[in-house]
Amino acid sequence: MDFEQIENSKSFKTFLDGEWEFFPNIILISRENKNSTNPIYANLPEAWDMHIKRKPASVPHGSYYLKIINVPDFNRLYGLTIPASLSPYSLKVNNEHVGEYGNNSTVPRKPSIDARPVTYYFELQPGDNEIIISGFHTNEHIAGGLTKSLIFGDLHSMESLKWFSAITQIIVCVIFLFYLIYTIVLFIVGIREKSLLYFALLIFSTFITVIVSSNKLLLWYIPIDWVLSTKLFFFSYILTMLWFILFLNELTKAYINTKLLNILIAFCCAYLFFIVAAPIDYVYSTQIVFYILFFISPIILAIVIYRFAVAKQKGAVILLLMATAISNNSLFIMINRSLTTPYSHYPFDLLIAIIALSGFWFMRYFHISVQSKQLSIKLQQEMYRKDEFLSNTSYELRTPLQHMLSIAQSLLVKKEQHDLRLLVTIGHHMSFMLDGLLDLIHLKERTINLQIKPINVQHIVESVCDMFQLTIKGKPIKLIIDLPTDLPPVLVDENRLIQVFINLIHNAIKFTDKGSITVHAKIKNSLLYISITDTGIGIEKSKQAIIFEPYEQVDDHIKSPRHMGLGLGLSICKEIIEMHDGSITVDSAIGKGTTFTFSLPIAKGLTVGSTEVTTSSTLSKYIFLQDNFSITEQELAITVAKNTAPTSSAHILIVDADPLSLQVLLKVLSTECYKVDTALNGTEALEKICKYSYDLVISDIMLPHISGYELAKQIREQYSISELPILFLTARQQSEDIRLAFLNGANDYVKKPLEYVELKSRVDALIQVKQSSEERLRFEAAWLQAQIQPHFFFNTLNAIISLHGVDDEKMKDLLLAFSNYLQMSFDFQNVDLVVPIDYELKLVRSYLDIEQIRFGDKIQIVMDVPEDLILNIPPLSIQTLVENAIRHGILPQRGGGTITIRITESKMEYKVLIIDNGVGFDTTRLRRQTSVGLINTEQRLKQIFGTELDIESRVGEGTTVILTIPKSHAQKRN
Repeated sequence: MDFEQIENSKSFKTFLDGEWEFFPNIILISRENKNSTNPIYANLPEAWDMHIKRKPASVPHGSYYLKIINVPDFNRLYGLTIPASLSPYSLKVNNEHVGEYGNNSTVPRKPSIDARPVTYYFELQPGDNEIIISGFHTNEHIAGGLTKSLIFGDLHSMESLKWFSAITQIIVCVIFLFYLIYTIVLFIVGIREKSLLYFALLIFSTFITVIVSSNKLLLWYIPIDWVLSTKLFFFSYILTMLWFILFLNELTKAYINTKLLNILIAFCCAYLFFIVAAPIDYVYSTQIVFYILFFISPIILAIVIYRFAVAKQKGAVILLLMATAISNNSLFIMINRSLTTPYSHYPFDLLIAIIALSGFWFMRYFHISVQSKQLSIKLQQEMYRKDEFLSNTSYELRTPLQHMLSIAQSLLVKKEQHDLRLLVTIGHHMSFMLDGLLDLIHLKERTINLQIKPINVQHIVESVCDMFQLTIKGKPIKLIIDLPTDLPPVLVDENRLIQVFINLIHNAIKFTDKGSITVHAKIKNSLLYISITDTGIGIEKSKQAIIFEPYEQVDDHIKSPRHMGLGLGLSICKEIIEMHDGSITVDSAIGKGTTFTFSLPIAKGLTVGSTEVTTSSTLSKYIFLQDNFSITEQELAITVAKNTAPTSSAHILIVDADPLSLQVLLKVLSTECYKVDTALNGTEALEKICKYSYDLVISDIMLPHISGYELAKQIREQYSISELPILFLTARQQSEDIRLAFLNGANDYVKKPLEYVELKSRVDALIQVKQSSEERLRFEAAWLQAQIQPHFFFNTLNAIISLHGVDDEKMKDLLLAFSNYLQMSFDFQNVDLVVPIDYELKLVRSYLDIEQIRFGDKIQIVMDVPEDLILNIPPLSIQTLVENAIRHGILPQRGGGTITIRITESKMEYKVLIIDNGVGFDTTRLRRQTSVGLINTEQRLKQIFGTELDIESRVGEGTTVILTIPKSHAQKRN
């Protein structure tokens, strides 16, 4: 080889491919030994089998000779890498022994150490140089000689090449070890999945394949013979394939059929056993099986991944990348072992495959984690639904029972037919709910026997709507029947059809505050489509898909008893209609209303029989749904009127969305001397509180529109806890619910279901609180009036004495006015809640007469009061305001002033105006801070009439105080 013809710069490397002198069956010791023998020219890399005749009991051997000419005088080291071919062998350069591999004796041991790539370093002399490689080939199953390319170059280039290849494989091994440690840690912390075990074994076996192939890192530290090395190579690769297939099978078996993978697993296990047990000769003779497995595996992987992708599972692209990497690795291994390629194997394809596989595994793990989380949430929702159902069921069944007990307890006090009728109604209500539970079970199991016959839908709809007319009485709701007159009969079970109409129309009434509920019908093909449309609150889109499921509520966020139930009605309707070969759908929009449409088969050519008796009998079971309590209210009013005077009865407002609960409360409270009003929601309750005066509000927490908490909060904006007590009725018995009740202004609470004795005791206690508060204010006003200021008393007496002998007539008038004033100031009528306007004005005139006689023209009085006025006001209210006007408005002014007392009447209210043209004051300052009388007067106005004093004033111009009394209250209390 001419050194000048190669790239021989400072850093170079080249393949020594080409003609070498080859000496078969000769071990060259020196160049002199070469000259005595005729060589054969071998074109490396190639096998020497064509040049060597094997002899019995001998090991094939030979020597290669290469002469390098025109070597420059660079004085540097060169390197030569001898591939894994000969073993053992020796290397000589210019007759100097450079190195050897294995036991290079004349008769080497058999089997010898397995060959691996080794790099040797040496110096070349200027001019001509000789390289001799002599060696043996002990493995007769593979081609002998230098079948791989030799690489020659300078020290730096050869070192870089050697360590680049080695370090690349070491890095890959370190990464594999990291994966292995990671999986072991996961196994230790408690993850005992098969996939984790298979992954760990896959990593370990892949690590073995890397250190026994290419650079054969294992042989750097543990010299082993070629038999064991060969078996280890075959075994590690097949084992890696086995663990890989098992791991993939574990990951994908839930999604696709993995029968092909199972077959491949069986072949791999059988071949692994064969590699271990069979002699090396048989392993080599059957190595075609190894190559077939390497060839078939990527194909089977492609099929599995295709099925996986067809199943639309996530991660198919990652598995495709993995299959490509494994196919590349398998192809390279087969080519590298079959052909004389000069390339080393850098196992990045295996690394890519492992990373892709672990990526798919982690993706699947996170996907399963997300699914587990979703299932956990769904399970929690199901548990919540179950708990909610049990809670609702408990509430719905327990409440009627307690109602029955309450009515029974009230019967111990008085016996009336109406109470017994209400007791029967509650029993029907409870029976209806139990029937619903049983119906759902029987309908699901299809164990209900239907009595199919032609039925007139028009008659059924009219009967059901007539029954519900009483329910909507007094409400802004219309029940409209819009059915064609020539409507054909349908083939149904009459009782079940009535049940469907009852459930759908009752639902519509529950969720419609105002508007209309219309029943339509139309014929399409051989079916009659019936629609029930309301203008109620509507149903959310997300709810429409599940609304027919058992225990689902139309609107979960509305927690009023009016809207609560077991959530079975629509589910029962669906089951009934489907048993008649029909279907039911819903169309709804929030705030616009809902339409339920169901279909039934038309009875062609059949005659409708008499159904009136059956219909009436069936409808009688649902009579309790009428929820009519107006009769009860009327009876209660009559009872109260007979047994008690209006002035002594407490006025109670009951707020509950459940009419049945209202009836029970009305009956329970009717045993006492209470006057009771009712409201079905918070808005109606607030309207009545503004219009009338109440001693107690009894409210359920769960109300439509605004909750009981919000109702209490709005009441507390106007009334204190002593001015208007609030008693909460609650089925929610958690400490947080009770805390919220008190935070929003409740005085007390009673848990549902109600205990008659407990309710009565708490109602009495709270009414006493209100009445005590009223009495305190009245006695305070009377006490303030009775506490005549000493200077007023003595000044009046001095005025009387001074008039004696001077103006006896005026003295008599002053004595008479002072006598009237004292008499009325100590009158017990001043502790009443209200007094007639004439009585109050008489006291005011007495006071004004005294002040006019004392101060003369300094005080002018104008009375603008209608005659024959019938009006009740709190005692000592006008007198207090007039006295305040004289003392703080008129008298501080040097010239005095005029006080005008005016009473006006409008359509809704009376107004009492006390007007003075005195000194006035700045209204931006805190008013009434020193006037206890004014504070007391305003508190009584607020408590009795729900109004406050309205004060207008300007400095130097005067003051106007307006006392407002609504007409609804003006004559209410005498």
